[in-house]
This record gives sequence, C-alpha cells and structure tokens, in this order.
Amino acid sequence: MQTKFLPRSAWPVLGVALVLGIAQVSVVAQQPTAKSGASNAAPVLKFQANTAALTTGEYWTADRMAAAKPLPLPRSAPGSVDLDPQVINRLAISKSESMKTGPGGLPTLRGLSTQAVPTERFPLSTGDSLDNDSLDNESLSPESTPFSYAFPFNNFRTGINNQYPYTTVGKLFFTIPAGASEPAGDYVCSGSVTLNSHTVLTARHCMFDIATGKWYGNWTFYPGWNNGSNAALGGGWKVNFAYTWVSNAPNWYWDIGFLSMHDSTGKGCGGDSGKVIGAYTGWLGYAYGGDYTQRQWNIFGYPQGKPFEGNYLYQDNGATGQVNPLGTSGIVEIGNPQTGGTSGGPWILGFNPGNATDPSPSNNTFPTYFNLANGVNSFQWTSPAEPLAINGPEFNGDNFWNLYVAYSKILCR
Repeated sequence: MQTKFLPRSAWPVLGVALVLGIAQVSVVAQQPTAKSGASNAAPVLKFQANTAALTTGEYWTADRMAAAKPLPLPRSAPGSVDLDPQVINRLAISKSESMKTGPGGLPTLRGLSTQAVPTERFPLSTGDSLDNDSLDNESLSPESTPFSYAFPFNNFRTGINNQYPYTTVGKLFFTIPAGASEPAGDYVCSGSVTLNSHTVLTARHCMFDIATGKWYGNWTFYPGWNNGSNAALGGGWKVNFAYTWVSNAPNWYWDIGFLSMHDSTGKGCGGDSGKVIGAYTGWLGYAYGGDYTQRQWNIFGYPQGKPFEGNYLYQDNGATGQVNPLGTSGIVEIGNPQTGGTSGGPWILGFNPGNATDPSPSNNTFPTYFNLANGVNSFQWTSPAEPLAINGPEFNGDNFWNLYVAYSKILCR
C-alpha cells in the first residue's frame, strides 16, 4: 500500500495531552458553533498523559461506572460547521485519489472465540418511529444512495462480545475538570481498538473540549462490555496518553482522537511492560480517502441515552445517507437511532465477523482486508432535528492519517 502525506504546513494543530484524571467529576464538551472562518493557520495536535491519582480499580468502582452519564451526542446548527477553504480544496484532492487501507489483527492470547452465536437479534423496540427493521439488504445498496431523511438503517443489540471484531469495541469511561462545556461528572463514550495492538480510536469530543480547551482525563477502556466488565478481554484498560486536534480545527471534520493504552500491568505500552490490549481483542484495520457517496458501514456503539440502557453493544447497519449534508464539507450522515454514549463508536467497512453468523452479510468487501475503521459517531443536527441520523467526519489524509502519523511518534509515558 502506498500512502501519500500532506505537507506539514497543511495540518491543523494537534495536541498531546497528559491526562489529569485526579478529579472525581467529568465535564463533557460540545463543539463550538462558530464558523472556522478563512484563517490560514494550520490545525494543531497535542498530547495529554493520563496521570490519574487513583488506579483504574480504585476509581472506577462498580458504583461509579453504573452512575456514569452518557456523553450527549453533540448537536450543531446547519452553517456552524463550515470548513476553511484550504480544507475544502484538500477534500477535492482526497476524493480524486483512491481509498487507502491497512489491515487489522486477530487476538493472539485467546485465539478465535468459540462463543455461542445468538439466534435472536435483540432488536430495539421503541415504537413506529424507530421501526426500520423491515428494511432488507437491497434497500441499503450503495446504488440507491444518497437517500433523503429518514435514511434506512437496521439497529439491533448484537449479543456477541467475545468474537472478533466485536471484541475491539468497548465503553470508554472518563472524568473531566470543571469549566468545560458540559456539567461536571463522570461520563461514558464508545471506542474501538484500531490501527495497532495498543491504540483506541474515539471521537475528539470524548477527550477534549475544543470550545474551552479543557482536557478530559481518567480514561479507562472496557472492551467487550456486556452488562459489566469482560474478564475474558482483560477487564478495564488504563490509558497512557491521549492525542487529538486542539486548535485551528474547530469543527466536526476534526472530531477524531487516539488513546494510547497501557499494558496489562497498567504501565508502559506496546508490550514493554505486559500484555497489550490487542492480544485479547484484536484490532481493526483502517480505510481513509476516496469517494464517500456510495458506502455501507456496520456502526457500533454503547448508546445509553433513552431508550437505550448502555449495558450492551448495539450494531447499526447503514449506508451513505448524505455527503456534505446541509452545506457542510467532509461530513457524512447516516441512518442511526443511537443516543448519548455511542459517541466515538466505529463505522466499519468490509465487516466480516468470521465464524460468527451475524444477521447482516459482510458488505463493501475488499479484496485483501476486512473490518476497517472508516468513521466514528460524532454529532447530530439541531434544525432540522434528525434523531434517526448521526453525522461523522470523513476519514481523509489530513484529519485522520496525519493525526495517526504524529501520534505514532509519541513515546510511552
């Protein structure tokens, strides 16, 4: 695979943040509604290290995890997420190039799971407004996109947790100091082990409040959560450091972040101090760039806002609803009824559950790679209100791959 890099001068500002998780309260930040304007300033990346005073087991007790609130899906008004003209030009270049992909990896400690595959789909039953289970696979065909709202989808509780690639998805608990955009308290998002054996992909707004510049902290990731911690996947995993865009990147196109995970000992990373999380869960591959107008995804998350309960993994099968909806650029909207808590959950291309007989067939299958992360649950609109749809940033070279390249250069803390 050949990968092209954008010049460093074209980057937004990235920041690595040391995770200061000593506070027992957490604030969830929403994106600002101000336009980015026509600034030529490059987006900035930064890192934040996770220096919580209490260990994972000491802080994230069963009671605290049960009381953690779902981070609300942020909501934005149309016209508030316009991109800088530079970015629009780079998107045009990205779309003219072919999609770039890379492989994931299977778990090595457990081998292939022999978990019994449920025959019941556990569909969400919430009345006629969410009754889209009658949609067949043909209605999700890329040839029929883009759709108009309400976009077709098929959302259900998976019932599968110890089979790859389901094992890669989990609940992300965190705390945030007072002064951010959301009220202080403990919160939960979703994420996935992606790109390598010790990295979790999630949404930036589950890590950092771009409106106030406040970092969240005390992150702990629980893969395969199933009404509680999953011991077969190592239980809760502590975050080493977080990395995301922190300035000159005010809109949802930059709503992507990475968490470097400590080893099983709660120290080090990448296997220098214990087992890596990917040895238990495996990890997703990746796909970025190319044309987003005709794609199908299997979208995962742990929605906890009503009518969901937050204890189980939900799967949404959807296709491109709209690209660049309501005048945006670099944004994709899909049919998805999931609620707060699902932020950061992965959009998977070429979903292939292997021996698990998933109710939906593998889609967008590529000749070489399967199970590729190609988006995250990000935000919804305020007007028009579209509660049965979620938007996410396109993964492209500038917002996704450049972030990962810079993140990969940070050493363990």
